[in-house]
Amino acid sequence: MFIIDDFLIWLAKKLQEIAEREVTDESKLKEELLKVRTLFETDQISEEAYTKREDEILQRLETLRKEKEARVMHVKE
Repeated sequence: MFIIDDFLIWLAKKLQEIAEREVTDESKLKEELLKVRTLFETDQISEEAYTKREDEILQRLETLRKEKEARVMHVKE
């Protein structure tokens, strides 16, 4: 019984670590930005759609950077 409980706790912690890395990974946003730009440059999306998506991605990137900075400042205190 305890082995199963320990395993479930370990698994939950690992899943949380993976989720946090995914959410705080700037490279995913940069990759998405490059993909959208490529779609625009190859005329697969309109300039309006490109601008909208670019703004959304850049906003998420800015928010992510601010959150990271806040965490670093919190750790330093």
